[in-house]
Amino acid sequence: MTLILLLAMLAAAVTPEDQVRCSELAFSHAAEQRDIHSFSGLIHPDARFTGSSVLRGRDQIVEGWSVFFSATGPTIRWAPDSVEVAETGDLALSQGPYEILSSDEAGAEVVSVGRFFSVWRKDTDGTWSVIFDGGTPSQPGEAGTVRELTDSLGPRCSPPD
Repeated sequence: MTLILLLAMLAAAVTPEDQVRCSELAFSHAAEQRDIHSFSGLIHPDARFTGSSVLRGRDQIVEGWSVFFSATGPTIRWAPDSVEVAETGDLALSQGPYEILSSDEAGAEVVSVGRFFSVWRKDTDGTWSVIFDGGTPSQPGEAGTVRELTDSLGPRCSPPD
């Protein structure tokens, strides 16, 4: 479903910036919906994700992010508030806020927030894939920023609820 959504969004995306923005939103949507197949399909085979350690390659990244694909795990979502594409047209940087939603032992919602960055590479088939990803450590915060940003991007790149 998410792959079909991505293809539809990319067809509507006119500029390279829009293509990257739509790819980033589809990437987030896949994680939020726990769609590991679509999520992994947007990661370049030689990607590097940084955090408390460096995850190298698609398989290690998917394994490192597996907590977000567990039915009882936390939910993560993000949206770009900035996208820059290199003049060569084959590299791009997107960045913006992220939110992690989980529950404490009493069942109350816990929200952590931070900022992410993703470096995208345009593949030979014209699609974009994440080659580098990282972000700031999460801190307690309030949910809503990502949804507001996603809504403001308009129907072209908004995944369905």
